[in-house]
Amino acid sequence: GAYFTKIDLDRLNQLVFEFFSMGTGGPHKYTGRDMASAHSNHRITEADFQSSNDDLLDALRENGIGEAEQREVIAILDTLKRDVVRG
Repeated sequence: GAYFTKIDLDRLNQLVFEFFSMGTGGPHKYTGRDMASAHSNHRITEADFQSSNDDLLDALRENGIGEAEQREVIAILDTLKRDVVRG
């Protein structure tokens, strides 16, 4: 599994919001570090990445998010895979 240090959840939530806003053409600009730098020490495996996407899809379904939007979210995340998976 992935190795995590103490996380500022408020900052993480803001960055996730910015990232998805920018990724879907919204008005917000992502202000975080690049994905490779941000994830370089976390040893995230392919299985970790897929598990995270599966959990996200479950949450989207539970909250009534449509199939097209779910596919869009996963497509955005898949663009990050090569910079996030390190394990």
